[in-house]
Amino acid sequence: MGARVIVGSSKEKNLKQLSYFLKENGYNIIGETTNGYDLLRRVHALYPDICILDYNMVGLNGHEISEVLIADRICPIIAIITSANVQYFTNLNQEPMFTSLIKPINRTLLLNNIDIMIKTSKSIAKLEKEVSTLQKKQDEKQLILKAKELLMKNMDMTEEEAHRKIQKYSMNKGISKVIVANQIINKYNNTR
Repeated sequence: MGARVIVGSSKEKNLKQLSYFLKENGYNIIGETTNGYDLLRRVHALYPDICILDYNMVGLNGHEISEVLIADRICPIIAIITSANVQYFTNLNQEPMFTSLIKPINRTLLLNNIDIMIKTSKSIAKLEKEVSTLQKKQDEKQLILKAKELLMKNMDMTEEEAHRKIQKYSMNKGISKVIVANQIINKYNNTR
């Protein structure tokens, strides 16, 4: 099954043509609208893989919608604009989750951009998850180090003895070293 797409256009005819073209090329259209507010509601409710919109939407224009979606980091955006609208999107073109295409659009270029934006979005999400995991591990190491320092200072232990004490308590109680470290830190912080 193809990527899930929400399409927004100010003109019903353009909306239907674009949706039909995308369906023909294997994409799953999960929402179509001419209204900017409705587009935002649908994106927040359905979490598409990508949102394709034009500038002149009813209610909110394409620039305003793009700013909200970029800030919310829900999905990549392709804005289909005229050369007269390019000036409004200069700042957004710096965003990795956004690109604009100038009308008239080349269909092959549109399909390539959709694929690139979806792949980029997935890569960014994967990297952010890896960074978060690494940050969590680093925070846990710092916590254990702080607990070892407290044991070394208050119980006159070497670093190896403090590490072994945390490790042994963790294994005996069947809890993680991070929980043990927190208990040690809380114990010595409460005695001050």
